[in-house]
Amino acid sequence: MELGEANDWTGRVLDDRYQILSYSTRGRGWDEYHARDLDTNDQVLIKILSASISEDVEFLRRLTSDIAIANCIVHPHVQRVFDWGRSGEVVYLVTETFRSVSLQLLLDRGHPLTAAQATKLGFEIASGLDAVHQSDLCHGDISPSNLLIGADGSSKLAGFFLADAFSAAEAGRLSVVGTGLMEPSVKFGAPETLSGGSGPESDVYSLVASLVASISDESGESETTWRNLSNGERDQDLKIPTEFEQARDILSEGGRFEPKVRCDAISLTEGLIEATKGFMKPANIAIPSFLLVGFDDDPGGSNADRSNEFLRPKWRPVRKLAAIVALVLALLSAGTAWAVSSVQPQGLPAHLVQQYTGRTVGEVRAIADSRSWVLDEDQVRTDDVPTGIVLAQRPAPGRRLAEGEMLVVEVASGPRLRMTPLVLGLPTAAAVARLETKGFEVDLVQPLYDENIVAGEVIKVLIDGEPALGGGLREPGTRAVLVVSGGPVPRTVPLLVGLDFSNAEQVLNALQLRVARPVGLELSETVGEGTVLSQGLTPGLLVDRESEVSLTISSGPDLREVPDMRGLTVFDAERRLAEVGLQVGEIRGDGLKVQGTEPAAGTFLRPGTAILLWAPLQD
Repeated sequence: MELGEANDWTGRVLDDRYQILSYSTRGRGWDEYHARDLDTNDQVLIKILSASISEDVEFLRRLTSDIAIANCIVHPHVQRVFDWGRSGEVVYLVTETFRSVSLQLLLDRGHPLTAAQATKLGFEIASGLDAVHQSDLCHGDISPSNLLIGADGSSKLAGFFLADAFSAAEAGRLSVVGTGLMEPSVKFGAPETLSGGSGPESDVYSLVASLVASISDESGESETTWRNLSNGERDQDLKIPTEFEQARDILSEGGRFEPKVRCDAISLTEGLIEATKGFMKPANIAIPSFLLVGFDDDPGGSNADRSNEFLRPKWRPVRKLAAIVALVLALLSAGTAWAVSSVQPQGLPAHLVQQYTGRTVGEVRAIADSRSWVLDEDQVRTDDVPTGIVLAQRPAPGRRLAEGEMLVVEVASGPRLRMTPLVLGLPTAAAVARLETKGFEVDLVQPLYDENIVAGEVIKVLIDGEPALGGGLREPGTRAVLVVSGGPVPRTVPLLVGLDFSNAEQVLNALQLRVARPVGLELSETVGEGTVLSQGLTPGLLVDRESEVSLTISSGPDLREVPDMRGLTVFDAERRLAEVGLQVGEIRGDGLKVQGTEPAAGTFLRPGTAILLWAPLQD
């Protein structure tokens, strides 16, 4: 189901737990509903994502990771994330709800903030944003639409856990076929987001831009308050209005054009708190009660609501009269229906309805047959009682029911179905634990080599031989097969002996193997210099990608260099030659000092070679 079919969800119960009560609003890629958690009786918000985005694998992989982190963030100024699930073709998210209005709606209705109120809102949201950043998440789409202001003056940052998942989807296959999503507003985006870059510093910029916009009487997409961005160019720092007074300095740091020189969220928080010393304590932001969305926990109305009574719409007399007439007609219709339903068929005997809950449905069928009642059996799944036991009945015990009338019973039809958890991308142990917690049995872990996915990470879940993405309802005890990454395909060590060292290194690099350092050297009388003499791993051995192979290469034959011995005595020259492994051959001349050698100095010779010394007499 695509977005826009709001009425098709109202009244439904998702996964036997979340009862959708009413439509709330539309966001970027989702419709939002007010709902009730039937397990806890808590009031929640349900975001139902569009079918096109719900089917994207990259989106679900990133969403699962981000929601797991977001679920751990508990901060008074960050909207809580409780749960997620799948219903049919769409994914839904469960978040916190409270009576509030978005800052954007306030501005659109002509209710700007004072500089003091904006400063207070700023340090509250900045402190929540710091908690998000500390958890290694980024918001990615901060704007007045995502800043919620409660009826009690509280504030919360909403929607932060979806930005990275949407980015993953847009960067994946849906960038080709289209996501069907509304584009995020660039009005409050940092300059670097126009070229696809974003990070914690981009969130700080967007928050400062939203605060600047909050004190303006302008709304919508006009940008003349601080600059005109209609051409998509941002080449200067944000201009901070003078109304912010002491807060201007820290806001200017958050609104720098260059991301590297912006302050972070915690610095923005501390700076705005310090700036509040220059303001009188602001009054709570006045919110017209008819703009508030969410459940009303105070039916009588709070003092804050009564103080803004003049902002509420006034009923005209003709509307009051119409409302009274409608109420009277409704009461008459209800009375007539009750009177009709209370009339029993004439002339048929009636029997006393007893307590049937806790009995088997077979017993109740026999009783209904003996008294000529029509038995209507509603099948209900539950983990609390065995199959075939009656859970509830209508009418209640003590009533009399005429023959031919209907006895309705709710019968346990088996344990509750289990929602298949999304485990793609998880380590094997974590995936097995999550499946077993949900009542599934892991039948087999099947490895599959993959060059890109880390070894041990789940690639696919098979149930009855078919891939199961997650979100489907299945019987408890269903067996699942996990296909996990075995890491890269093992490499076969090649034969490198006899290759030139550079060629051997190229062969290893082509197989994504590496030469171990340092490379060994060994003299060889028969193998030329630079040729591989031996290798550390046996050819044909299977090893992991990026393994290292130690090599020993030839440094050539053992040669000794003839030293320069000019000026040395014949005795000293003989000793010098012995030091380098050479020896004296013929000595020509009767002089005492060597004047030259054959071969000449610098010549390389094999060890033991005889050297001729020239030692002529000197005048």
